Amino acid sequence: MTEPIAGTAAPAQKASFFEDLIDIFFQPADVYRRRETGSYWPALLTVTLLLAVFTFANANVLQPIFDAEWSRQAALAAKRGGGQAAIDAMNKMRPMIETGQKFGAVVFVPVFIFVLGLVTWLVGKLFGAKQTYHAAVMVVSYAFMVRVIEAVLNGIQGLLMDPASLTALTKIQMSPARFLDTESTNPLLLALLGRVDLFTIWLTVLLAVGMYVTGKISRGRAAAFGVTMWILGSLPALRNGYMAM
Repeated sequence: MTEPIAGTAAPAQKASFFEDLIDIFFQPADVYRRRETGSYWPALLTVTLLLAVFTFANANVLQPIFDAEWSRQAALAAKRGGGQAAIDAMNKMRPMIETGQKFGAVVFVPVFIFVLGLVTWLVGKLFGAKQTYHAAVMVVSYAFMVRVIEAVLNGIQGLLMDPASLTALTKIQMSPARFLDTESTNPLLLALLGRVDLFTIWLTVLLAVGMYVTGKISRGRAAAFGVTMWILGSLPALRNGYMAM
């Protein structure tokens, strides 16, 4: 007997928008069924606002991480042949980049959600999904509530941890990379382990659940979709890790 698809499930009970912002962590399938044909704008704007607020609030407490990562990238640029000129060029760009990190979430988050929605929709087609682009953006928008929780936790860690220990972004990640020395560990291995992160996996699972519900595919295909999305999302990090070797 073939496995029933999400479209055969009974409709979920009605709930308010704010209830769905909480239910996405506990009953994501029900949220996606309720919101499949509704507007994605409330969720998209809410996560954008929350991430913008927490990004700005975290800027000072996480400054040691930015400083360490900046120094690491500057040294890498000089090592690749740029020398002091490359470091000077990066230092000129630094004020603009820091400003963008503090205030850029208002622009970058919606753009990223729309782009990830497009990737989600296209990859879903490889697995026979019937998901619309509208539904894909809705799924990504609600799934991004995970990143809000991550931002809150990052801020708490920045406040409680010794600034001297904030030597890399991996030091506040919920991944095995957190426990490795940034300077001595192979950069490619560090990048790979950094992708085995609680919030990255959680977000990927929510995308897979959303594909199962709105794409009307089997659980097996939804799981394969999730693995594919995780691999695709790992490629930029792995490339950076390889380039840093």
